[in-house]
Amino acid sequence: MDALTLRIGEFEGPMDLLLHLIKEMKIDIYNIPMVELTHQYLSYIHSMQEMELEVASEYLLMAATLLEIKARMLLPKPKVEIDEVEVEEDPRDELVEKLMEYKQFQEGAKKLEELSFQRGMHYGKEASDLSALQEIIPLQEGQVTTQDLWNALKKIARRNLDKMPLQANIQHETHTVEEMMDSILTKIQENPQKSIRFDKCFPSFHRHAIVTTFLAMLQLVREHKIRLVQHVPYEDIVLETCDKGGAFSE
Repeated sequence: MDALTLRIGEFEGPMDLLLHLIKEMKIDIYNIPMVELTHQYLSYIHSMQEMELEVASEYLLMAATLLEIKARMLLPKPKVEIDEVEVEEDPRDELVEKLMEYKQFQEGAKKLEELSFQRGMHYGKEASDLSALQEIIPLQEGQVTTQDLWNALKKIARRNLDKMPLQANIQHETHTVEEMMDSILTKIQENPQKSIRFDKCFPSFHRHAIVTTFLAMLQLVREHKIRLVQHVPYEDIVLETCDKGGAFSE
């Protein structure tokens, strides 16, 4: 297969590059031809090296991972038992799952950008001067922006993708938004500080749990039961009750 034409430095990371290659090569993500994909990926790495560009360690680590999977594909596949039925373990399973997770977050990012653009097309009145009221009603500090939330969510996604174990039988626990709202409120109330760090609300590796938890947070903010604050710039985002001294308002 001829090498694909790629622009050096246009990718955010190895997962982004792999998804681009899969799309350009028109291959099934659930049945990846490891020989062809590894060849194209290594060609990209070699191009970067020939141009004397520094290759990030994460790209080299992925190259080693692809070579390992390619080698394992040539060996007899070990059998694992799922529901008392023996099936052959596919060395590509972990890679496919991580690619699908990354693809979902890419699509989420694109959707947020579209919504942000649509919001920018609306015109509103000029901001009111509230300086005269600050002595009576101090403006809240540590307000969290949409970009702060998105950056925090991407960090959660990267952390979970890196830690995701290889499992032959993956069982997803599904929870509703309402259940996750109750869970978040319980965690905050059980903490003496009546608060909890943003990242501590995402114990699960799976995309469904991450999305459901995030939607639950947004609904709680909308109902004025919690607020998201960042007391110091670039520090962790914290969820706390709107009335830290007492019970949640209904």
